[in-house]
Amino acid sequence: MTLNEAYNILGLSPGTEMGEVKRRYRRLIRQVHPDAGPEAGLAHPYPVHEINLAYEVLKKEADHENTSADFRKARPKTSFNHFRRGSHSRKQLHWDAPVNEQAYREREIFCWAESQDGERLGMFSIGRGKYLWKIEEEFSLFLRSVYQCGKEILDEIDASQNCRGQPSFRQEIQARLTFLLAQQFIDSTALLQELAGGNKGTEEAEANHSPVSEDQKDRIFYLPAMLEAEDRIFSLKEKESLYPSRLFHRRLYVKNQSGKELGYLSFLDDRLYYVVVPLFEQRRVRIKLQAAGDAGIKKGKRKAYHRLHLWIKLTEENPVSFPENLNLQIQKLLEVYGGWIK
Repeated sequence: MTLNEAYNILGLSPGTEMGEVKRRYRRLIRQVHPDAGPEAGLAHPYPVHEINLAYEVLKKEADHENTSADFRKARPKTSFNHFRRGSHSRKQLHWDAPVNEQAYREREIFCWAESQDGERLGMFSIGRGKYLWKIEEEFSLFLRSVYQCGKEILDEIDASQNCRGQPSFRQEIQARLTFLLAQQFIDSTALLQELAGGNKGTEEAEANHSPVSEDQKDRIFYLPAMLEAEDRIFSLKEKESLYPSRLFHRRLYVKNQSGKELGYLSFLDDRLYYVVVPLFEQRRVRIKLQAAGDAGIKKGKRKAYHRLHLWIKLTEENPVSFPENLNLQIQKLLEVYGGWIK
């Protein structure tokens, strides 16, 4: 993401002081993220993960300008036990994580650098490869890595055609590309186990009078979720069943028993966005949705946020896999981009 793109996402002019950037970022997060409570104002066209990334880009630039003289004193936040050193050459550093050999492109593994008093000065790369994300890698840095990977690909297309795509079109392509690339570096089952925890899905299901057989206990996960609804008037009864309606622009829309579409599914934990939505797209899961009742509603001027119970059941024999058509989807998307800028 370029600086101009980051300023555009936050709705600021290039060169805006960092203090104003921080204030704008906090206002937007309150506006678009239900966990912080919606804020009065116009709906923002960019999702929370892009707002976070834009802020990180501008913060990194400000940190670099303010602390470049001290950068040599930096030390890595992540312990060197997390990667192996084949030699003293930086090129020989390898991140200690499983790999997906079928991934479209290698990615950088980023690590924060800190001053001696713990102040973050910026970030640097400690390795490059087709490594899967694991919990030791801060998720915001993982997203930066995947975004950078997609940016490199689009920059290569621009260079080969001696032309650059129109900014708004390129941003849309890069958002879709980032989403596809991220799927190649995430073990959905492992992350579900990390975020949902043990047999919590089984326990929640049984508490709601849904018996679970022994062979299903490691394939059901419970996740707290939210329904983002444009219609602020309707209400949901406690434990009212809801159903998937459609997938559109990487969002799962939800309907009630009468077939009325109410809104789309969202999560308080941004990481789930990159796990759950792809599982829906790949039809690898069955789900059960229940409303938490009116007590779980937060209302803003333009949206209402209803708390939901979500159960996910993995359906395929071997859930630890990566769909073969991801590379085909990526290639098709790049052909669309390359064809448009010719």
